[in-house]
Amino acid sequence: MLDDVLDRRLRAHTASETWHLAHPGKLSPVYGSTPRVTIDGEDVLVFDWRNTVRRSAIGLIKETRFTTIPPHVNTAMELNYLYSGSCRYVVDGRQFELTQGDAVLFDTEAVRSVPSKKGENDIVIAITFLQEFFDSVFLASLPGGGILTTFLFESISHRRQRDHAIIVTHEHTGNLPDLIRLLAHEYLFPDVYTEDMLRSYATLVFMELIRALYYQAQLQDPVSNIDDKTARILDHIEHNYKTCTLGSVAREFGYSTNYLGNLLKAKTGETFSQIRLGQQMSEAAWLLLNTERSIEAIAHKVGISNMSFFYRKFELFYQMTPRAYRKALAGAQASRHARANAV
Repeated sequence: MLDDVLDRRLRAHTASETWHLAHPGKLSPVYGSTPRVTIDGEDVLVFDWRNTVRRSAIGLIKETRFTTIPPHVNTAMELNYLYSGSCRYVVDGRQFELTQGDAVLFDTEAVRSVPSKKGENDIVIAITFLQEFFDSVFLASLPGGGILTTFLFESISHRRQRDHAIIVTHEHTGNLPDLIRLLAHEYLFPDVYTEDMLRSYATLVFMELIRALYYQAQLQDPVSNIDDKTARILDHIEHNYKTCTLGSVAREFGYSTNYLGNLLKAKTGETFSQIRLGQQMSEAAWLLLNTERSIEAIAHKVGISNMSFFYRKFELFYQMTPRAYRKALAGAQASRHARANAV
């Protein structure tokens, strides 16, 4: 019954879709007043989700059919789910097509467009999340060690070093279709406890994505990717990085220290100390960006008492001092907020 109600809502023509059906081949007049920025020499639109997320940290829309969407960036992170049909995207110059059940997660730096019109059956659900939602829910509760956790952190810190989009194909999405439908229905038909339900569904959506990405990666490259045994070890290190040692982790999993050290090096290319230090530096960088704690307090928070060691390693990881890192990223955040407030 819920699926039928949601399906009718999603397939109904919106005012924008009705306009495009009456004006074939024309771009939306809204784009004329949409802010623009220049990225790598290209003039791109800036889509602002403020109105969509006004009542919640989570926003959801159905992407407009019957038109193309020019190159743009979004002011918030966005998850697109192909509810039905297909959709062709161009992201940072790379072209790909998603079909029913596929999902793609964009960060705020992704320049993307939809160069082909979506037809009647091509329905895309777009879900966006504000940064405070990541701070209060995702980064606090999501299991660590997966590509998605790294993706979220790098997106928030604006230090993306890989692709600006992560794709999960329908063969690996597991329970994602059901969770997306539940989230969409809750958002479109709000009731008591809707805000709490949305947060719970959204957290489950990202947990399902983490699991899907893990198994998808294993199938694509079963030799070099981390197996379940190694994943459990890394998960343990990530959750106990402040206090664990190679010896304590080896005892936890019933291995000798030599065996565990060799296993981690073979599977990840890093030693135990490098893995642990990487987690400490990532946590420190996040705390610098998202809290007002002193640098010394942050170092102690991540389990490092030698401040000279902390400064030296942080600068090695991020090519700047902790103070410069905080100042640079705080400035980037302020510029982003100022641009959004000027819309």
